[in-house]
Amino acid sequence: MHHLSSNLKYLRAARKLSQQELADLLEVGRTAIANYESGIANPGHKTLLALVNIFGISLDELLYQDLQETGINRKEFQPVVVTVDKSGQENIVLVDTKAAAGYPTRYLEPEYYKELPAFQLPGADYRNGTFRCFEVEGDSMNDTLQSGDYVIGRFCDNHYKDVREGYVHVVVTGDQVLVKRVINKAEQESKLILLSDNDVYPPIEAGLDEVKEIWQVKSKLSSYLPVKRNDLDRLIGDLTSEIRMLKQRVDDMQRGEA
Repeated sequence: MHHLSSNLKYLRAARKLSQQELADLLEVGRTAIANYESGIANPGHKTLLALVNIFGISLDELLYQDLQETGINRKEFQPVVVTVDKSGQENIVLVDTKAAAGYPTRYLEPEYYKELPAFQLPGADYRNGTFRCFEVEGDSMNDTLQSGDYVIGRFCDNHYKDVREGYVHVVVTGDQVLVKRVINKAEQESKLILLSDNDVYPPIEAGLDEVKEIWQVKSKLSSYLPVKRNDLDRLIGDLTSEIRMLKQRVDDMQRGEA
């Protein structure tokens, strides 16, 4: 276990996990993580297997290779928590506006996802990757998205490197879940520019150190069905005819009483 302590510290820092967050994932105390990283104690076999699963590396790499030197960190931005159905297929977890309030601080907690509904969608488009569903709140993305719509995003495994310039993404920062178009300034300025489709809202700058997750929006679920102009004219015409008929009946009743 020559490189275990330094590798663990390196991997945890690369994933932007605190010692407490990693301890929660492993179901051990924070002191245990501190002891592993300082070389005071070594994790048991079960904990080692959990670590290689979390970080997506082999046991040999974790124990015997200097990962900081080789740069091995393949699951650096892979979501830690997913849920599966009875057949083992990954679910699409639904994060509504109420749940989104706690998402930035609880997205690494397995228990959090047990509180959220999950579902499956047909088709191969939702089999290649990890998907999550987020509710849209407010009018900042009108007319593309309406308040109450749901967007389904595919996790950006390579973080900002998977961002499609100008496309709608869900960006999770330290305190917000934002649905915006993204301009990628990561390489030049270490930040993302988040744009609303509604011009009333100014651009938002999100530093890379603030961004926890990025999901590229692939589709939406909406109950908003706009009325076409000819449909509106027909509706107005029908209402006008009904009003005339009612007026005629009232006039006939008044004449009969007279």
